[in-house]
Amino acid sequence: MSTPIKIVLVALTALAGFYAQDIWSYLNPAPTISLQEHCLLSTQPCERDKVVAVISQDTTQPLLPFTIDVSWPHSNAQSLSLNLQGYEMDMGLARFALAQNGSGHYQSEILLPACTMESMTWVGQLSDGQHSVNVAIRMAR
Repeated sequence: MSTPIKIVLVALTALAGFYAQDIWSYLNPAPTISLQEHCLLSTQPCERDKVVAVISQDTTQPLLPFTIDVSWPHSNAQSLSLNLQGYEMDMGLARFALAQNGSGHYQSEILLPACTMESMTWVGQLSDGQHSVNVAIRMAR
């Protein structure tokens, strides 16, 4: 095989490798998340599957802590896990643990990172290790 053909093949292989992730994402789009399936947390209690959750603010602010209180009556877990991700933009995965402060009652202080948007929604799951509840938290500057 001649040298010019080898150079072209190496260049095409490098180009394909560079764009492989974009091509894969285009051909296999991520499933869309429906906000209707999520319990929007606020100062008003939100109940799903006998789990009641409330936060200390209706709209949270980035880098300012807020409190989440959860009543999960039939859970024996020592703590709950809260995993959140950005709905409107990719912010990675934010993980939090809620400590038990009584039989079936859990609480934690949450601090969400800042983003470049004026407002956004965090969506995710609140779990006791056996069952999970879809939750959403609204954030604005």
